[in-house]
Amino acid sequence: MNIQHYEILNKVVQLQNISKAANVLNLSQSGISYAIKNLEDELGVKLLIRNRTGVRLTKEGERIYKHSLLVTNANKNLLEEAVALKGLKKGTIKVGTFASVTTHWIPKIISTFKEKYPGISIHIFEDDYQTVEKGVLSGELDCCFTILSDNKKLEYTPLKKDKLYCIVSNENPLHKQKKIEISQIEEYPLIKPKTGWDNEISDFFNRNNINPPIAYEVSDDQSIIALVQADLGINIRPGLVLKNPPANITALDLGDDAYRIIGLGTTKHASHATNRFISVVTELFQEIEV
Repeated sequence: MNIQHYEILNKVVQLQNISKAANVLNLSQSGISYAIKNLEDELGVKLLIRNRTGVRLTKEGERIYKHSLLVTNANKNLLEEAVALKGLKKGTIKVGTFASVTTHWIPKIISTFKEKYPGISIHIFEDDYQTVEKGVLSGELDCCFTILSDNKKLEYTPLKKDKLYCIVSNENPLHKQKKIEISQIEEYPLIKPKTGWDNEISDFFNRNNINPPIAYEVSDDQSIIALVQADLGINIRPGLVLKNPPANITALDLGDDAYRIIGLGTTKHASHATNRFISVVTELFQEIEV
């Protein structure tokens, strides 16, 4: 078994393109193709299908890819274990995150972490809650920032309670209030985050039996705020997103039960480098007792 062949397969699948994988891995395209062909011959199954837009996994390849991630992660953990036993501080951490954490937490985390562990590299991957959680469970990511969910497969470390607010344009009559009543939410069109980005909002609406009219569905925080500023609808946003208050926006209190809990998701077999990362993050941001 050649570990490099599995690492090459993983990178090709993640980038969905042989040329891009070659650039990232500093290999030739022919070298990538040769490694994939050798792996297919060794396993006796076809792994990839090439098309005009790139490559995709075959049905057999989808099953092999899951094991390929486990193989390469196990090898990485083995090497990091050996390094740890020798007292060195080297490794790589792939961290999933979402926009507000990337903006307000990640710069401080990386700066603090680099001071303690300069030999450990941190790679950041930003997406919605569901995608980064799946990345951890599949082995593509080492850990992720996410919110408290029903996903029992993840080891979850709660960090901070992040209050939710209803944001309205200063042209909206609601802006004169300090708090919005639950019943008032249904009276105005809602700017709704797309599925995968809206977990805490959907939970809040379900708990309070709210069914507001949907005006638009977008995911980017800045796009949502721009639509609210134009008085095209109201929106529910976490406090971390509103840390630097945007112009022409008023944030209305939703009550004490409106919040999300930001935390870290990992697997039971986190590497030494990942555990060091978790330790730094909890020292910086953990406010919730476990």
